[in-house]
Amino acid sequence: MTALVLLPPGAHTTAVAHADATSVTVQGPPVWLPATQTTGPDGTVTVSQTQNLVDQVVHVSWTGFTPSTGGSYVVVGAAPGWNTVAYPVVVYECKGTNPKITDCYGSNHYGQTAAPGTVDGFEQNAVATGLNAPDFPNNELAAVTNGDGTGSLDFEVYTASQSPTLGCDATHQCSIVVEPNYGGDPLGNGTPDFSPNCNGPHAHDFDVPSSVQGGNEASDVTFDSLDGLNFSGGEQCAWQNRTVVPISFAPVPGACAASATGISAEGMPMLDRALTQWVVGSCLAGNNPVTVNYASGLTEPQARTDFLTGGPGADVAFTSLPADPAASSARPYTYVPLANDGIAITFAVDDPVTHLPIRNMKLNARLLAKLLTQSYDLEAFTGQKADVQSVAGNPTCLYNDPEFLALNPTGGAFSWPVCPGLSGPDTLPIVMGGKTDMVHQLTTWIMSDKNARDFLSGTPDQWGMHVDTKYRTSVYPYPIDNLVPQDSTGEPIDPTTGRAIDPATGQPVDPQGTSRDYGVLKSFEWNPIQDGLDDVLRHLLAATPTCVGAGYLSNVTGGHPKCAAENLGSRGVIAIMDTGRAAAFSLPTASLLNDAGSYVSPTAPGMASAALDYVTDPKTGTQSLPWGVAHTAYAGDTAAYPLTMPAYAMAPTSGVSDAKATHIADFLAAVTDNRSGQSPGTAPGQLAPGYVANTPTQENQAGVAIAAIRPKGGPGPTTTVTGSGPTVTGSPTTSGSLVVTPVTVTKNGTPSVSYLTSTLGAGGGGVTSGLTGSSSKGAVSSSGPVRSLGGSTTAAAAVGNATADKAGPGRLVLPILLVIGLVLVAAGPAALFLSAPGGLGARVRGLRLPRPKRRFGK
Repeated sequence: MTALVLLPPGAHTTAVAHADATSVTVQGPPVWLPATQTTGPDGTVTVSQTQNLVDQVVHVSWTGFTPSTGGSYVVVGAAPGWNTVAYPVVVYECKGTNPKITDCYGSNHYGQTAAPGTVDGFEQNAVATGLNAPDFPNNELAAVTNGDGTGSLDFEVYTASQSPTLGCDATHQCSIVVEPNYGGDPLGNGTPDFSPNCNGPHAHDFDVPSSVQGGNEASDVTFDSLDGLNFSGGEQCAWQNRTVVPISFAPVPGACAASATGISAEGMPMLDRALTQWVVGSCLAGNNPVTVNYASGLTEPQARTDFLTGGPGADVAFTSLPADPAASSARPYTYVPLANDGIAITFAVDDPVTHLPIRNMKLNARLLAKLLTQSYDLEAFTGQKADVQSVAGNPTCLYNDPEFLALNPTGGAFSWPVCPGLSGPDTLPIVMGGKTDMVHQLTTWIMSDKNARDFLSGTPDQWGMHVDTKYRTSVYPYPIDNLVPQDSTGEPIDPTTGRAIDPATGQPVDPQGTSRDYGVLKSFEWNPIQDGLDDVLRHLLAATPTCVGAGYLSNVTGGHPKCAAENLGSRGVIAIMDTGRAAAFSLPTASLLNDAGSYVSPTAPGMASAALDYVTDPKTGTQSLPWGVAHTAYAGDTAAYPLTMPAYAMAPTSGVSDAKATHIADFLAAVTDNRSGQSPGTAPGQLAPGYVANTPTQENQAGVAIAAIRPKGGPGPTTTVTGSGPTVTGSPTTSGSLVVTPVTVTKNGTPSVSYLTSTLGAGGGGVTSGLTGSSSKGAVSSSGPVRSLGGSTTAAAAVGNATADKAGPGRLVLPILLVIGLVLVAAGPAALFLSAPGGLGARVRGLRLPRPKRRFGK
């Protein structure tokens, strides 16, 4: 028997998908006891979520199963193969709630008709290779059962959008089928007529290999085998032990009928999983349905441009950074905080000894700078005569970087991948191309860190590693909006022969001329994905790096083939995406170093704590974290996840019809209401996993902004945005235009009182403030770097203007509450106003996601 492998916290054996109230535990099959050749008590099967499913991962676990032997993990259709692991468990997604094998995606019989005379679709020829998963990669998974009878895996469920042939949606239920292979004789090896013998005498004689019997039918190798009548029936005995768990799916935006009076919106791919639930909840609302046509493929710079120019597809633009406040706009607008999002550094990395996934990793800004600047010497190898000069002498990959190893010691309990064992380019991060707020925020955070900033300027780290010279900030200044390969150099070449030469001897490194790419080796290392965040996710799930094979040419195309996917158990890939996708797919995420010196992962508490540390830009009313600024609330917050950021809707305050304005206000009111859009959950209308709700400051801003959007004096429901908001401990004191208001703020259980002083300037457009009082996180300082937004330097309200916003006296309310919000965010005795870049980008339209290749398959 394989012993239960106990791993340290840094190398958990399984992922754990979030569970919710729809988690179910059902009775499993009787356990097979090989020692006595009898069955024992029933096992159990648990699925972490069974309702309101979307394209996501659920956690499937079991107890009381027969322990597996011969291996610690299983890859469907790959080594370590099914023939080496006895008593594995296979998990399928299948059509309907009482499926046959022909209904199970990826099986040998998927898509066939269960012909008369067959048993659940067996005893017929297998579907031709490639046809059993015709419209999306095979999501069938296999796993082992530990020595204590328990096991688990994270399983992706497809909706009809991913697999039309499965057709799982709000009106068509599907099932998760958990199938342990307890052996038997499905191939008829021991019967005269070759008929299956699953439960009769001598049925288990061929379960595992032995010197006497041979066999191995307790292994899933039998799934691929033909029986004595040349039918693919090798799964029949395992199928008898299946457990079926029905699952149901949430409506998708396609379930919403088109409406001429709906809203057209675009932007912020990072927010699309939250928007999907909000949009569906809004269009299906019983009292105030609103249809939102959302183009999620457009990035924020494009959405801001379309909104400011009054584009027909941008009644609302979703963004995390504000537009240039000096930019002209077709209509006045305001920013409505929707929720808080984040950037996650996700990874699929396996211990090369145990082949089990590693679940924990720490990274800092300098390590990310190394990854994003191609600074690892990926092309180096033992005996090499010449090197790529821009990275000469650097570690070959992240996993042998002394800085990374010092930050992530194994203590001998597990191992990081061995760099020569990887195809070098695989270690560079899988990232999204095109201009995005995500890249701008990420690289701004990197530049806020002194160690990273010095490294990018050319200062080596304490171990001697230097930045790729093509990425020094003197020639390639951070922050940037678009990740592009900056270095395409390679080893020195002889211009007459095109072959690499040894600088010391002048002789060819490759006299036979077997490679034509020495001069441009680094151009093959890293290729940001142009098809959006979903494609980044798919590449990580498939462990397919974005490099191109260097050093050889394809015989078919004359070009270079893409790097192949890494096998489960031997992966070493990293990707950068949003926290919504990372949470939905239960991906391991790196803990990042924040300004308080703590490593924090992108959990809901870490993101919520960071959101309370935002500071407000007086020009736009938008908020951000004050990275790199000492003595702020964030600088002292050990619980804050550093790559947390707000999500906004840019929405018009006039210039649209009353009907359109009412629809926009109704939708945003539902999104920002704690009884719906701010309530965490997986149901339509709720806040999806991976996002955190608005802070009290954001709730106040949303309420006032939505009131400004709603038609003045027109019909319709009042804006309802619930939340605690600030606790006003006394009545404001007013003297002329000076208003002093005491405000109590509680953070981390510690209350503090600050006094808001506001001065209303002439014309109502300017706001100045001064704050006094105590803070649980130290005094706020105005020193340190400022994140410039550009544009006008004059005081401005949070509502943008085309020419002048004619909203009337109510326009003064929003700046006042924004200043109150600043007290809640900074929680200190002085106001800190910081700003962040937000230039307009070039037109980047979302591309259709190409059909991915099958990850697995028989």
